[in-house]
Amino acid sequence: MTVDRDNLLELPTGWVWAEIGYICEGIVPGRTKPKNFDGTIPWITLPDVKGLYISKSKSHLAVTREDAEEVGMRVMPKGTVLMSCVGQFGIICIAEDDLVPNQQFHGFLCLDKIFPEYIAYSLMTQVDQMKQLSSATTIAYINKTKCNSIQIPLAPLNEQRRIVAKIEALKARSQRVKEEVEAIPALLDQFRQSVLATAFRGDLTADWREKNPDVEPASVLLERIRAERRHRWEEAELEKMKVQGKTPKDDKWKAKYKEPKPVDINNLPELPDGWHWIAVEEFADVGTGATPLRNEQKYYECGTIPWVTSGALNEPFISTAKEYITALAIKETNAKIFPKYTLLVALYGEGKTRGKVSELVIEATTNQACAALILEGIAAKIRPTVKLFFQKNYSDLRRLASGGVQPNLNLSMIKATAVPLPPLEEQTEIIRAVARCMLIADAVEKQYLESIELINHLDQSILAKAFRGELVPQDPNDEPASILLERIRAEREKLDTKKKAKGKTEKKSHKAKPELAEPKQLSLPGFE
Repeated sequence: MTVDRDNLLELPTGWVWAEIGYICEGIVPGRTKPKNFDGTIPWITLPDVKGLYISKSKSHLAVTREDAEEVGMRVMPKGTVLMSCVGQFGIICIAEDDLVPNQQFHGFLCLDKIFPEYIAYSLMTQVDQMKQLSSATTIAYINKTKCNSIQIPLAPLNEQRRIVAKIEALKARSQRVKEEVEAIPALLDQFRQSVLATAFRGDLTADWREKNPDVEPASVLLERIRAERRHRWEEAELEKMKVQGKTPKDDKWKAKYKEPKPVDINNLPELPDGWHWIAVEEFADVGTGATPLRNEQKYYECGTIPWVTSGALNEPFISTAKEYITALAIKETNAKIFPKYTLLVALYGEGKTRGKVSELVIEATTNQACAALILEGIAAKIRPTVKLFFQKNYSDLRRLASGGVQPNLNLSMIKATAVPLPPLEEQTEIIRAVARCMLIADAVEKQYLESIELINHLDQSILAKAFRGELVPQDPNDEPASILLERIRAEREKLDTKKKAKGKTEKKSHKAKPELAEPKQLSLPGFE
């Protein structure tokens, strides 16, 4: 496929459209990876490109010139413009030193003092043309001929200098703004954590408490929760005995009930009046799920029960699952179905998952990497506060984890976690106050995302204007780009003549001395 020249934009006076392979030497890197990486010339791949200039690889791989040439790889000299030609188009950079790129790049070495920066920036505006030229395969690519056929708008040499200078000045300003704006997410995280910390110190509702001194203290709320949990246990025990055909003769069986251990407050911060420390096991049933055997299709095939893993806990609410298991899996394994509004805490997981809290809004089961906190009856009223506290306590909870390479939390740690419990009415006020602060943070975050998008769009707009001839004024005294092309044509003819003459000399030398080994064929880069 060739580019439709009729659809190319009209250029300013003195400019011309030119095939990049005509004004630059096209250099193909080669397809074979070097065998050794014990040299000093950097081996470059696409992930190494992070800016306009490149001089080393993140992997610190480097080769010798001899090893590169042995497998047909090309050493790209300093100043070569590298363009991605496989998969993702538009990745452009300039070699600051000699380097060897892999086969995902095509190189362009500028002729007649053309600025590498001008070529690089102009290529960044031609991604659509690259896609048009690419071959329609599983992984799109552009071969050597099509790479060299890319049309770029060529400005007079002096105007190229002005364009590059203006682009770099504007990009430097936008980069400074971007760096300042990119500090916002970290500040928002600090703000959100500060709000939560303030909430659970009681500072966020200090004024509210002064105006509402007669609310029921949390200690009374805790006694109601304890009484209800004991009553629920007793009902469950009576039901068991009934199923077994037993009738209790007295109340001695009630002594089997084990009250959860109260929190040791000796090493805990002092709380505001009316607040109370409470362990998770005092208000919640804590359990976990299981992973049915993977090689048992009967546990997974046509499953309808959502099966949640710790990776899902990066979202505040869980309304769906990536996998589903069967009722048979629940029956034959340790998996359990947890009710709606169960709080899940990640016991372990890659990255920052461990310690995250989320809430089921569906009935679901989990794997063993999640702790499930079921709050029922009166305890259900404190669920929003408990969830908020786990969000606040995320970093502290992660530090509690133990183990080797992958530290883990366990159910005992979760059960023993001490939660500061405000009076129920104050909890409502805390939730409201935190929500107001979080709305502010969310609004700022939205503005941040919009700003980043605008900054990225600004950089593209700068380049677009530059290569429409709108970024800097044209100077009628500048030598037209058409004359520049003529000089390049003459330079290329001169190089071709030298190449042919050198080839004839080598051929005669070979005939005159047949007993000698055939000399190695020399060639100019890009003209093999």
